[in-house]
Amino acid sequence: MTVISATGNQALNTLVTATKSLTAVTSATRQQQVSAQSTSVMIGQTDTPSPVYNITKPALVWERSSGDLMSSKLASNFSNAGNAARFTGLGAALLERFTTDSSSYSQSVMKQTSAQSASSAGNVAAQNQLHAKADNQISLSIKTASGALVDITLGSDDDGLGVQVNVSKGTLSDADRKALAGLAEGFQKAIDGLTAQPPKLDLTGLTKFDSSVLSSVDLHATLGTTNTQTLDFHADASTRSVKSTGIAGTVDISVDMSKRALLGTDTQQKQALNSYLKQINSAGNRGSADDSLMAMFKDAFTALNSNYGDTATTYKSRGSEPVYFSLTKTDKNMMTGLADFTASISQTPVDSTNPMRPDETDTFSYQLSQSSTITGTSTQDRNITQKQQSHLVASYHQSLTPGLQLNLTSDRNSQNYLYYQIDDKSESTTSVQYHKGALVSASVDQSASHLTHIQKYVKGALESDTTTPESVSKTTDLLGKLQSAWENNAPRMSFQDYLNHQTLPDLSSLVLMESDPAQLKNRS
Repeated sequence: MTVISATGNQALNTLVTATKSLTAVTSATRQQQVSAQSTSVMIGQTDTPSPVYNITKPALVWERSSGDLMSSKLASNFSNAGNAARFTGLGAALLERFTTDSSSYSQSVMKQTSAQSASSAGNVAAQNQLHAKADNQISLSIKTASGALVDITLGSDDDGLGVQVNVSKGTLSDADRKALAGLAEGFQKAIDGLTAQPPKLDLTGLTKFDSSVLSSVDLHATLGTTNTQTLDFHADASTRSVKSTGIAGTVDISVDMSKRALLGTDTQQKQALNSYLKQINSAGNRGSADDSLMAMFKDAFTALNSNYGDTATTYKSRGSEPVYFSLTKTDKNMMTGLADFTASISQTPVDSTNPMRPDETDTFSYQLSQSSTITGTSTQDRNITQKQQSHLVASYHQSLTPGLQLNLTSDRNSQNYLYYQIDDKSESTTSVQYHKGALVSASVDQSASHLTHIQKYVKGALESDTTTPESVSKTTDLLGKLQSAWENNAPRMSFQDYLNHQTLPDLSSLVLMESDPAQLKNRS
């Protein structure tokens, strides 16, 4: 028999009480932890049963099993916001896939906020929309020389991200797959440029393809539902073109690659390209153009006039009975060396700069072109004409104080400014004529004009109104320069032998158009 003393009973009671307290504290702590981790919201009075609503994060719905590398890339990109992050690396990955797989492919990931299953009609429709008409859509279409067609699309909107590869109208050879993979870097750079802020036109990589394997490349993009940026790019053996439209304005360029007999050496082409870019810069500065839009124009112009590939010596005239002409190094030496093109940039007009005079619109429009023709009855009797033209029309406001931010309001005290109106034109026409195989005429006619109209306002009052015209024209005898070089360097041989066998003076720099009257006047 166990005897518990009064003292022992007191200790036992104390231990029981402490144990109950500890149990209560532990239970309360656990309840707090459960409450802290719970995603339930209690609504109503605490002393009556309350409804419980579960708040769940939207589930991700995949179009197909998501265990491959492309799906992993999609999942990673989908967690980011913005087109630049969403499309990072996807274009390159889709083309690089052709190194190991030539089949079609489709995958998308979407937020699923309802209880619908992934195979429901609603989800299928959303997936199709993502591949065909997403808010942000980029597509690349490539035709192979063998006839196969490869269509690649990337689509993104707030609730989804998807990619698709479709191979149709034939099968892909090993050469096709290698060529497709070779465009991976160029495609990704084009995507990265389009999704940059401000957007860029990085299209050079899409012109670097073997036309004997791939016959054409087309890139189309539509980004955004407001202030939409669009792009249409095409390249094949005979034509290259790009048109891009956005909030800042429109860039539109087309290059005729069919007259390869007129293409010059790499050095000659680089010289001409740099000359055109210099004039584009000058036009942008003179017309106060938007910097980002001008950068897009220059990038696109450079891309389309680079990587021409092989040149030719024979030109086939158009018509029901075409004539074949053979061009010599003498002919090419008097050309720009670039392919014919038309190029234009048009800035979105702004009529809100001056609220007191809304008719004073800020504008910028610039056109640039080159066209060449070869006519005659044969190589022995041929005429070559190459014309270059440019036209700048612009208007803008400028502060009277250099460097001061212009802020025109309805207050006349703010109306202190200059209003410029620009109208510039330039032209260069090269003419070369052969008769019975002999060069009988070669010259270049050039002109450049600037028209500058400036209105000066002080406190809203017109203080001065001036128009300044500048114009220069000149003709250069290219045949005379060749004959002088012949007489100085090889007088003992015939002029014809000199043209055929000797190193000729570079005349290509003399035929390049000059848009600045002062520069043209000083050209020797």
